[in-house]
Amino acid sequence: MTDTWDPQLLWYARAVRRMQSKRESDPSSWLWQANIHGEKAEAPGPNPEWNNCPHGGWFFLPWHRAYILCFEEIVRDVIQNELDGPDDWALPYWNYTRVTNGDPDSPESLECRRLPRAFRSPTWPDDDGDNPLYLAEPDRSPGAALGAPVGWTEVNPHKAMQAPRFTGVPQFGSEYTGSHLVHSNGQSGLLEMQPHNLLHGYVGGVMSQFFSPRDPIFWLHHANIDRLWAAWIASNSGHKNPTDQDWLGFTHTFRDAQGNKVGFTSEKLQSEEALGYVYESVTDGIGLKPPERLVALVAAGGDGDAPVEQVASTSGPTDLGPEALTVPLNPEPSARAGALPEAASPDTEARAILTVDGVRADAPPQTNYRVFVGARPDHEEDLDPEGPYFIGHLHFFGAVGANTEHHGGEGLTFKFDITEHLTELRQLGIWNGEGIPSVVVTPAPLGPPPPGAEAQAAFRAAAPTPPPESRPRIGSVSLTTT
Repeated sequence: MTDTWDPQLLWYARAVRRMQSKRESDPSSWLWQANIHGEKAEAPGPNPEWNNCPHGGWFFLPWHRAYILCFEEIVRDVIQNELDGPDDWALPYWNYTRVTNGDPDSPESLECRRLPRAFRSPTWPDDDGDNPLYLAEPDRSPGAALGAPVGWTEVNPHKAMQAPRFTGVPQFGSEYTGSHLVHSNGQSGLLEMQPHNLLHGYVGGVMSQFFSPRDPIFWLHHANIDRLWAAWIASNSGHKNPTDQDWLGFTHTFRDAQGNKVGFTSEKLQSEEALGYVYESVTDGIGLKPPERLVALVAAGGDGDAPVEQVASTSGPTDLGPEALTVPLNPEPSARAGALPEAASPDTEARAILTVDGVRADAPPQTNYRVFVGARPDHEEDLDPEGPYFIGHLHFFGAVGANTEHHGGEGLTFKFDITEHLTELRQLGIWNGEGIPSVVVTPAPLGPPPPGAEAQAAFRAAAPTPPPESRPRIGSVSLTTT
């Protein structure tokens, strides 16, 4: 959905404005619907139907499917019965994962990765007043608000779409298979990690926090995540949803257009067609194979009972900023000298795991961060996300301000399996197996650099700069072998 004022978006804008005018206590109001996911207030409100969004667990996809299904019904009812509009309105999806001609950097592909124009326009074509789809800084990041494209390496869903299983480490859905909803626990599935979490970080502002449904783009973003779930099932006969009764029988409760409570079991939410809707395409925008050297992100807590040897760690919290930052790792005195080279050898079963703990911010940092191992921070060519030094992303969705209370106040945890990465660095002669390779963290610029030295200099100058009050930071970094 990229057209400026497609009729579906125009009716959506009208309905959003009407819903925003309703009392928060009305289940069909904009605020009630947003509060289901998460309240803006510092402390949770008294309504047990609010603050229920599950992240980092296997209920993430079915819960959000029921959520947008009921929201779509409410919007359609407002359009039809309160605004005298069509009775066949359907919620659009924002296909930021779409690629034309096999080139993620083609003009058409880049346009798909910009915030749709209707969401960047303060005015609309046929009504007086403000456009309810529009949010400016600081409610959106400067880049997204101005139409800068999100980078392809931040949204490419290929790794998730190729995952063979729904549950596991790391797999499509999540490794967490508990019988209750969790706000977040660092155990996100591959689809939730990318593109879901990183897109929230790209839009920034309201979208980077648990009250993200207050931003009207939230619903189009989640419609695309829901579409990718449908595409994962359709793409391979071996792709199956969980068969455990704890998942199948769990009931997700929301409100319908009449304000009545309605429940959906995960079992009933497996097929979008059975729920009465289909997507225009489940083959368009399902990812491109990245370079083989990009290694996997391992969900937090995924080391199981394997023996762990601490090789190196940081000395404490580290603030992140607008520039590439080298995070010093101190060798552990008790670590065996050969532990890391052994893990980087294809002849052993040992693994090398880089863990980043305590990822959090006081306010939306308006950027995600990229993590590199072995890179030189003053060499721009080393900081290419398609180069040999890149290992993955850090994001702050759910770890901003009061949101960190959902994680016990400690922020998010990311684990990266860098075994093959280290092996390649040795093969390339970049690392000789001695010492600890450097860890570099840098903000993720939006989109690809343009051609030409002058244009590239301007591009670098416009890279995301976290607001001073955001104070993005990491608590600790450790390197272990198993």
